[in-house]
Amino acid sequence: MNNIVLQIGQMNFRGNVIDHGWFKTLTLDNGKPNMVAISILGEVVYWYKPTEVRDEHSNNVRYKQKFKADTLQKSYQQFADSFGFTKRQVKDACDYLKDRRLVRIEFRTVFVNGTRCNNVMFIEPIPEEIQKISILYWENGTPPTLERKRVLQPNVPPSYDKTEEPPTFKRKTNTKITTKNTTENVSSSSIFSFYENNFGILNSFVAENISQWINDTNEELVQAAMERALKQQKKWNYAEGILKQWVNNNVKTLKDVDALETEYQRNKGVKKRVGINRKSDDSDSEYIGL
Repeated sequence: MNNIVLQIGQMNFRGNVIDHGWFKTLTLDNGKPNMVAISILGEVVYWYKPTEVRDEHSNNVRYKQKFKADTLQKSYQQFADSFGFTKRQVKDACDYLKDRRLVRIEFRTVFVNGTRCNNVMFIEPIPEEIQKISILYWENGTPPTLERKRVLQPNVPPSYDKTEEPPTFKRKTNTKITTKNTTENVSSSSIFSFYENNFGILNSFVAENISQWINDTNEELVQAAMERALKQQKKWNYAEGILKQWVNNNVKTLKDVDALETEYQRNKGVKKRVGINRKSDDSDSEYIGL
């Protein structure tokens, strides 16, 4: 067995696991993965996944809940701090997950050391709905259609003990909304598979970066940059450097990449023939795609 595989196998990681199917089913209006919602759902699932405890003497296995309360207590700000998102991004992502019946969110009044704390957020996943969007459970490998059905209640004063949303956010108007979000079978998950197959474990931070680069350029260019990084035996940050250079050179397609690299090789050959010493600040000497 590969020595690196053995070393990784001996490591203990703490964090969430993101199912590949979520990149196809949890998407924005433009068809790109909703990385904020995906990251938050992965975190919630992680906290609800029980910890395995093995008895050293009897070798019996029991399972332990990671949190003490009946439901996980996490605030918008805690999620924001964990992933580097803004509080508004987290709020919108939680609404997105709630609208698609993937999580339940409840705001309670709790007492901590005798002090009353209002509008404390509790969140729990809905297992049967999460199973539907996870790739191993798709029928015939086809992602499901997520129906978004949200009914907004009339404007009535919220309960003091439990409200659907904290009062710091504007209450919604008396409107009934029923829409259907049919997600396209986008290919974004394939590039995440490409990353995992060649670079290793995909964490939510790198996934967010990859998704952003796909939005800024396109999937073909992102994969081409990864392929060039692999040729140089480099990591993802090297691929990012290539993408930055392509953007700076107004590269839009793979044909543009070929043209840029051909020009680089030609200029390199000319300088070599005429005996020009390349300085570190020359633009072509800084090109890292080859």
